[in-house]
Amino acid sequence: MKSVLLVHGAWHGAWCWDLVVERLHNSGIEVTALDLPFTGLDNDVLAVEEAIESINGEIIVLGHSYGGMVISKAVEGKNEVSHLVYLCAILLNEGEPMLGYSDTPHPSKIEIEVDENLLSFVKPEAIIPAFYEDVPPHIAEQAISKLRNFPITSVSAGIGEAWKETKSTYVVCRNDSAIHPDRQREMSDLASSVVEWDCAHSPFFSDPDLVFELLSELVKVP
Repeated sequence: MKSVLLVHGAWHGAWCWDLVVERLHNSGIEVTALDLPFTGLDNDVLAVEEAIESINGEIIVLGHSYGGMVISKAVEGKNEVSHLVYLCAILLNEGEPMLGYSDTPHPSKIEIEVDENLLSFVKPEAIIPAFYEDVPPHIAEQAISKLRNFPITSVSAGIGEAWKETKSTYVVCRNDSAIHPDRQREMSDLASSVVEWDCAHSPFFSDPDLVFELLSELVKVP
């Protein structure tokens, strides 16, 4: 049976997948969720490459938000990866700037502060509006306490184009306030297939069954 590798986005960690991991385990699907080191994009890519090498058999790799940038590079040349999932994720051509995909404005509710080491954190008042506006309050509170600083230099431009050689699904989250749904639809043009969900930026918290059902179906695909 295929296994699943889950790659989180900026400011988060492997903990954000707990509800999805639980469902996959209960259905007998092997799953790995790793913590990206957040010491630069290259090191995040290396962490995913090492995780892939540690898993036997075919793998489905899912990247959320910033995790999309990471998997686009980390999965290049990895024949054991049979499918990529971009969950409201950054999906770019090699060298394409992070911002300015078209002339259409794409506002985001993410508000950050950056320290002298170029590490960013999300302003407390912006966390729920950007990430967790449809998440149960007790889950959101637990998540807020676990958020990590993130090196802002990691998101300047696209790196890697694994989606050219591996089938992919882009999940547009229609109510997302972190990455505008229209921006997601633009990026999704690079994917093999596209689905849309009525949720905000963190469906692994707001509706983990949706994430589980998508992955479990992909696991069954020959």
